[in-house]
Amino acid sequence: MDRRVLAIVLITAAIIYGIVQLAQAEEYSGILLFFAAIAVLIVSGELISRFTTMGSGWGILLWRTKKGIELVKSLSRNAELWKALTDIGIGICFGLAAYFIIDRGAKGKIAVLAASMVLITLLVFLVSPMVFPFLSVSLGMPIGAGRGAHAESLLGPLLTTSAIYLGGFALFITAGLVVYGFSTLMALLGSVLLGNGAISEVEPGVTLLLPGVNLPLFEGILALFIILVVHEGAHAIMAAIGRVPILSSGIAFFGIIPVGAFVEPDERLLFKKSRTVQNRVMAAGSSSNLMFSLVFFLLLMGFLYVSDPYKEHGWLLLEGSGNETEIHLENSTVIYSVNGMDVRGLEGIQLNVSPGETVTLETSKGIMEREVNEEGRLGLFYMSLSWAPLAMYENPALTFVFKALVLAFCLNFVVGVVNLLPLPFFDGYRLLELNLPKKKTVKLVMYVTLAAFLMNLLPWFFK
Repeated sequence: MDRRVLAIVLITAAIIYGIVQLAQAEEYSGILLFFAAIAVLIVSGELISRFTTMGSGWGILLWRTKKGIELVKSLSRNAELWKALTDIGIGICFGLAAYFIIDRGAKGKIAVLAASMVLITLLVFLVSPMVFPFLSVSLGMPIGAGRGAHAESLLGPLLTTSAIYLGGFALFITAGLVVYGFSTLMALLGSVLLGNGAISEVEPGVTLLLPGVNLPLFEGILALFIILVVHEGAHAIMAAIGRVPILSSGIAFFGIIPVGAFVEPDERLLFKKSRTVQNRVMAAGSSSNLMFSLVFFLLLMGFLYVSDPYKEHGWLLLEGSGNETEIHLENSTVIYSVNGMDVRGLEGIQLNVSPGETVTLETSKGIMEREVNEEGRLGLFYMSLSWAPLAMYENPALTFVFKALVLAFCLNFVVGVVNLLPLPFFDGYRLLELNLPKKKTVKLVMYVTLAAFLMNLLPWFFK
């Protein structure tokens, strides 16, 4: 490695490490540190590109190689199986509307859509409800924080579920983004015209996820690598099946951070192929991510079950658990026992003590005392560590596996859904172009979605 490149890598790593330490200390604005890290990575990427053959755009470096092409050709041999899986994936992406996209006979379409509806049901009722809780804990976000934290809460459960079955996750993410964007706009107008400050209570609907900044560093890198291998690998396999040459493959970096693998099909030839081939190639990435989110969810649940004897048990204190007149209990504190009694036997049960009596707490911060309130309770806000997203392990290896599985599960789902947005540089836009004949309608949908996307970013500037 060129000494200049090595120096850039080491200096960048040191700066990013410093930013991570500041973020953990919570002494500076999280959003300020977030954008500082992005700026550092962009600059490092641009500098590295000057001393290597890797081209750079906004800090993204592409290390190209042809070593992965033979693997793609080998995996693409069972063409009919891959075509069937991708058609089922199109059903996941576009719901029942995929009937007009899938290129099969009537019976074949019905069979494919039946399988798609089964997977949509699993993703809607089993996987998606757990994505936000697991991801919010991984990112250190307060559980349920922020006004309108879920697009689902704005659309309504019945309407949301109906939209997914009818239009797949493409309709769900687009409608959710637009509705949340409109809600943000109303909050902004309320703040400007009425002075009610509503915009400051709205959580941003869009954020970048960066290992070491708002994701665990090594677990985040591993999860993002898996996600992009799945996504780009699926594109490559369907391109090979459609007889579209793969020009190169390789690894993508954002600055010094590897963010995944990529494949580069001959796009000029791809765009000359039939609509069926293009649909399959374009939909393969998101559909494979959504399918693998289910796979990693099941792996995560299996891991939690097997590792249960090694998990910590207790109460994790949440915001609001202390006041000025009492001993302050930090939000990250875990309580193991109250007056010598294991808290697992106390959950939901009123303490058998008198109001004003002092009890002894065994916590992760040591032995503490607290006065019982007038109702004979501790007056603490907590959640039990038995709740899956809060699982904790003393063993670092188990902690690493847990976090990596959480991120692989959550981010596969998030990337799969978000990539269906009808925006330039997203697969969803090309899919919309392919299947919606009126180009003016395509542009209208794109501009409305783009405006909503920008509105979802707006709350960051009021934090």
